[in-house]
Amino acid sequence: MNSNLSQIFRIQKYLERIKYPDAYRIAREISEFLDTNYDFSEKDILNRLKNGQPWEYICGYTRFCENIFKVTKDTLIPRIESEQIVYDTIEIIKNSNIKNVIDVGTGTGCLIISIAKILDNNFYSFWATDISQETLKVAEYNEKNIINKQIIHWIKTDLISDIPQLNKLTFIIANLPYITTKQYLQLDKSVKEYEPRIALDGGKDGLKHYKKLFKQIKEKNLPVKYIYIETEESIFNSTKELIKSCFPTSIINEKQDYFNKKRFLLTTLPELK
Repeated sequence: MNSNLSQIFRIQKYLERIKYPDAYRIAREISEFLDTNYDFSEKDILNRLKNGQPWEYICGYTRFCENIFKVTKDTLIPRIESEQIVYDTIEIIKNSNIKNVIDVGTGTGCLIISIAKILDNNFYSFWATDISQETLKVAEYNEKNIINKQIIHWIKTDLISDIPQLNKLTFIIANLPYITTKQYLQLDKSVKEYEPRIALDGGKDGLKHYKKLFKQIKEKNLPVKYIYIETEESIFNSTKELIKSCFPTSIINEKQDYFNKKRFLLTTLPELK
């Protein structure tokens, strides 16, 4: 035990020296990881971190909504800020007549799996899409590992192109790429060189994928009641304007993240006649 504490303290000091975020938590995780993964050495891991490789890609997992999710080079690392989508969505659904939940651009599946684990799947249908088959394999693995059974419909498609015509009220959640191409090129090495660009780059104005999603929602005429999306401060207002132009009669609620930054937009649409 004392040797582990000494190791944690040593790793923590090193991480603080190289300005690695959340040094104490990561130091503890590294120490626990080394106890059972003998192919890795402390020196090797610290060198990788120093060179910019995220800890999550070294160990192969991350924690999100009190669950452990597998991550690979094909998936974006879930961020703690996105947990708010899960808890807000569950609260809204429990107080509404929503029956379908669609997670667009699911990645690791962290959003839809966290929601499906808490809600009673006998009352709801869960759907998740991604354009990458390799990414969907990771998401399906996470569902099996966390929920222990398959209750989510996984679909390889571009946004919601191949979602069937649902006839009950639907809640869409989406954390699509929203970083402008210019911002992407200026990102830290640990993000730009390791996380998939396809999961980050939202085009010239950061709205490329949301424009397409909203267009598909209108064309498919799905019975969508709520659209809950993540974005970021620099394009927050332009994202809101986009929603209003696509859905003029909608009600849009702004939401801040844990760090009091404008990050989420919850859109309520009038029910289809």
